[in-house]
Order: sequence, then structure tokens, then C-alpha cells
Amino acid sequence: MGASGISVFQDDASLDWLDDYVSSGAGAVASALDGAAAVPVTEYLDHHQGAAARTAAEVVATANGDLPDEITQDQLATLNTHGSDVRAMAGLKSRAKAALDRLISENSELHELWMESDDQARWVAAMNDLRRRLG
Repeated sequence: MGASGISVFQDDASLDWLDDYVSSGAGAVASALDGAAAVPVTEYLDHHQGAAARTAAEVVATANGDLPDEITQDQLATLNTHGSDVRAMAGLKSRAKAALDRLISENSELHELWMESDDQARWVAAMNDLRRRLG
């Protein structure tokens, strides 16, 4: 696993997904969210798929005006690259919540890694904050 941190801008897998989102458009958001949400809890959600879903959920929250704490203008611009297209997609907030629920459940590599980390409480707080911002 590469670099990881509480923010999507501190995680290599999230940054890789953001590059794809910027170049490919809002469809990447729906794909990441729906892909993670579709993984049954009896199957393993790998780190990259979880990071993509978490970052896509962050894009949805940001596109709808619910910004994360301590975000720079450049980071905001990246998250909101296709903001109007993201806002136009039907049901994306509920899809983001479903993906987030899957990400923080059992059989999720990203969840397991953070539960074993010294920063567990900060990660849980960040996930709770994201869920709140999704409505």
C-alpha cells in the first residue's frame, strides 16, 4: 500500500482515482459508488475500490456545497472539476451513502487498515463527517 492519510489528498489510491475522475468525467463517480455498494458484505472490498468510493463520495458532498474541513482552493477545484455534471446525476447522494456504508462495514480492506491504526478515531470521525455532509 502506498501513502495513506485521513484526507483523500493524502492517499495514493484516492489521488489516482481523482486523476481518472478529472480526465474521464462524472461517470467515474457513479461507477466508483455503484461498484463499491454492489460488493456484498460476504465478499472483500479491496483498498483501491474502497478509496475510489470514499473519494467519489467526497466529490458528491463537495459538488453539493458541503465541503470538508481544511481544503485548499486547488483541492476544491479538483473535487469540483465536474461538479455541475455530478449535481445533475439522479440519486447520487443516496448512492454515495450506500457506498460509504459498504466501505465502513466488515470485509472492507480500507476499514480494516484504519481500525488497526493509531489514527482510528480520526478516521472514524472523518467518515462520520462525510456521512453527515452527504445528508
